[in-house]
Amino acid sequence: KLNQHKRTLADFIVLGTAQFGMDYGITNVSGRPFKPEVFRILEYAWEQGIRRFDTAPGYDSEELLGDFIRTNGIECDVIVLTKISGLEGNESHRARISQSIDLSRRRINSQIDTLFFHDPANSRLLLEDEIFFRELLETRQINNIGVSVYDPVEVERLGTCELGLAFQFPLNVLDRRFANVEMTLGKRYARSIFLQGLLASPNALRAGTPPDILSLHKRYHDKLRSHGVSPVDFATSYVKNSNCVDYFLVGINTVMQLKKLLAIRFEAVWPKSFIAPLISRLPEKLIDPRTWGDRERQQLP
Repeated sequence: KLNQHKRTLADFIVLGTAQFGMDYGITNVSGRPFKPEVFRILEYAWEQGIRRFDTAPGYDSEELLGDFIRTNGIECDVIVLTKISGLEGNESHRARISQSIDLSRRRINSQIDTLFFHDPANSRLLLEDEIFFRELLETRQINNIGVSVYDPVEVERLGTCELGLAFQFPLNVLDRRFANVEMTLGKRYARSIFLQGLLASPNALRAGTPPDILSLHKRYHDKLRSHGVSPVDFATSYVKNSNCVDYFLVGINTVMQLKKLLAIRFEAVWPKSFIAPLISRLPEKLIDPRTWGDRERQQLP
């Protein structure tokens, strides 16, 4: 890990922005926050030392983040992670990737620190045209190239790539598939740490949530409640204390949510053996929101 004993919690956090541009999250029953609230969240995050922000063309939040960056004059200090748009069309992948970079940079009004393939299927290009991506890193002022993945095999397929790839991957108390996957130190970004909010809040889920997800949600929070454990503390502690994580993404809808997150104390919160029976018999489809049936909720970071 990256000298974690010297890092504050804010140093671990990457603030996600999917929820600023779309009705994101299975616990989100109020929709996306309005721009003034988004700016309050971003301002508070910045004041608390959070410098990393995750976005993507598909989230409809790049421009909003860029407006905040421009308004506050933080172009030289902010660290932005964004993604390569889908590579549909007849143009060469080089042209489409270059166009995606240009559009994102104009929207976010800053350099791109880390550029991820949003679709892991497109990451084969990293092996097929490694020279192009080396040139991108050298000429476009991009520090890292990487892939947003869903399955460990998608990391393993890129094992011969010599670019020192960054990865965004799902990791939470119910989904530990990536816990022992080898990735480049300093470039490991855990996402879905609250499983779209399911692990963070015992409150009602969105209308149309499948019955098996509703059942999982109830069983999980009943178990935590019976042991007097805070859901947010529990979920965050597992990820922060995992040896496979350098940073983790969080989605925040209000300033109060961020304040509570930053106030977490991690002593003796994890591990907890009482959750093991639930995990041991959990079907994989329940921890993959792409199978939950709502098209918009499938659009994970």
